[in-house]
Amino acid sequence: MYDVGDTVTLSATCHDAAGQPANAATATLTVTRPDGTVDPQTPTNPPASAGLYQHPYVPSQYGRHVVRWTFTGGVPDQAYPDVVNVADASWPAIVGLGETKNHLNIDPTNTTHDDELRGFILSASEVVESIVGPVARRTVVETHGGGGHQVVLRQRPVLSVTSVVENGATMPPSEYTVTPAGVLSLGSSYWCNPTVTYVVGRLAVPAAVLDGTKELIRINWRPQTGGNGSVFDQGRGDTFGPTGQGEVRLGFFVPNTVMQRLETAARPPLVA
Repeated sequence: MYDVGDTVTLSATCHDAAGQPANAATATLTVTRPDGTVDPQTPTNPPASAGLYQHPYVPSQYGRHVVRWTFTGGVPDQAYPDVVNVADASWPAIVGLGETKNHLNIDPTNTTHDDELRGFILSASEVVESIVGPVARRTVVETHGGGGHQVVLRQRPVLSVTSVVENGATMPPSEYTVTPAGVLSLGSSYWCNPTVTYVVGRLAVPAAVLDGTKELIRINWRPQTGGNGSVFDQGRGDTFGPTGQGEVRLGFFVPNTVMQRLETAARPPLVA
């Protein structure tokens, strides 16, 4: 998992006609940022090891970066595209790395899997939020249409409304109300087609959501360590392989043991 400001090592191997690593006369490298701008790079050529090109890159944006190497001259023309994903700097994770490692019984001084675990944390957080709604605090901007004096904001729970703009005019806060469940009501003098900027999330994460998120990470992390943690192993352990020990669990990505924890904090009903 890369972050804005990290040094990412971009790598590619150039081959000769026989398929062996070889240097090209010309090596070019571009990075297309998430906003679509192209950031040309100047990789070292020749590289330190024949055909093995590496170049340090420091991303300044979060999101999906498309990397493209091209090699020409002295070798068959060839290209190598790749993708580098950079995490949102606001880090919308429900749990932290330290508490996750504690839940997985990983020694805090063991940093071998930290980057991979951070990816699992973000993934699990996204899945949990799809069930209980936003947990990490963030600002949302939405435009609604259809008229009327009420709209249902698409994300909830809602912590606060920053602004409501209709026909280019910002409404005074006295002219609208909002419920935590996301129902925005406007004064009778307004016909509702607003652009709403609002804040969602939770001031404190419910204990069941914390526990459910960590448990979802644990269940899906086990195959990375050569086991599965299944309750149906019948005492045979977590080992995969031809010995017949352990079981590969096929089923729901979010099992009942997690869902039952999250039910206590599921999205609230809409109440006008």
